[in-house]
Amino acid sequence: MQARAARRWLWLGALLAFPVPVLVFGPGRVPPLFLAELGAVGAALGLLEGGQGNVFAISAVLLGQAVLWGGLLWLLAWLAARIIARLGARGLRRATLAILALGLALASALPIYENPFAARVSRATLLGVYG
Repeated sequence: MQARAARRWLWLGALLAFPVPVLVFGPGRVPPLFLAELGAVGAALGLLEGGQGNVFAISAVLLGQAVLWGGLLWLLAWLAARIIARLGARGLRRATLAILALGLALASALPIYENPFAARVSRATLLGVYG
């Protein structure tokens, strides 16, 4: 594995599972892809329903937050890949897979997310956020 591939895998894993603060619309911590999902669904509903009201503004804020966090997580993945690339190709592959497996396992097992958009419970695991 090359550092470039490790960076991409780490970034995709972070987009899927890394809890980032919700900057607007209440305190909470959710994955960036969840913010993007909410923004995209809101924009789609706005297009289908005629786009009256604040639906596009709210969707733009959610999508903007997802893009902001995605950029910051890209830089974090770049830095992490550069650091673990010193282990060599084999060590880089093992370290990348270990980081992804551990991160996804912890996010799936522990309620580390606080979802301000949830209807029932605000604290959830990774499966509860997307489920």
